[in-house]
Amino acid sequence: MGTNLALLALIVTFIVITIIPLPANAQNEEQAEITPEKIESNTRPIEQIEVRGQRTLVSMRYQLRLAEDSLYKLFNDLNSADKYDILCKTERTTRSLIPQHTCEPEFFLSMRQEVNRNALIEMRGAFTSDGYDPALYQLAIDKLEPDSEIRARLVGDYEGLEQEMFRIATENEDYREQLIRVGELKAQYEEARETRFNEKDED
Repeated sequence: MGTNLALLALIVTFIVITIIPLPANAQNEEQAEITPEKIESNTRPIEQIEVRGQRTLVSMRYQLRLAEDSLYKLFNDLNSADKYDILCKTERTTRSLIPQHTCEPEFFLSMRQEVNRNALIEMRGAFTSDGYDPALYQLAIDKLEPDSEIRARLVGDYEGLEQEMFRIATENEDYREQLIRVGELKAQYEEARETRFNEKDED
C-alpha cells in the first residue's frame, strides 16, 4: 500500500471529527450571498469577483457532498456493524428555510432518539386528568440533552468508528482512495471558506 499509515490515520481522524455537521449558519451564509437579486445588482468588477467566489464556495461544498455520499455508502457496505453506518439527510429546520445537509453515525442517531423519547414520556406524565404539573414538566425538559453532550457520552463509539474506518482503509483500495479524496476536499473547502469569511470580516 502506497499511502503512509500515519497519514491515513490522520485523514481518518479528520473525517470522523468533521462528520459533525457544519454550523447551522454556514450553509445559510453561502447561499444568502448568491441570490439573483445580488447577482443582478452587483455590476462592479470587484463585486462580480465576490459573487464568483461565493459560487465557487457553494460548488465546492456540493462536490464535497457528492464525494461524502459515495464514501459513506461504500463504508456502510463494508463495515462490521450497523451502528457504524453513516446516515445523511437534507431537511429544513425551524431556524432556516434553506435545506441543511447533515451526516451522523447510526449510534448517535439512536442515542438521540432514545433521549428524546424518554423526555417525551416524562412530558406526557406532567399532564393528567387533574391538570398540568409544571415541576414534572420541567424535570422532563431537563432530561433533554444537546447534541454535544450526547456525542461526549459516545466517545467510545466514535473511537470505534475511527478504528473501523482505518481498518477498511487498509484493506480496501477503493475505499482508501475515496477516503483520501474526501479528506482533500474537506481541507480545501474549509480553507476556502475560512479565507472568504475572514476577508468579509475585514471589509
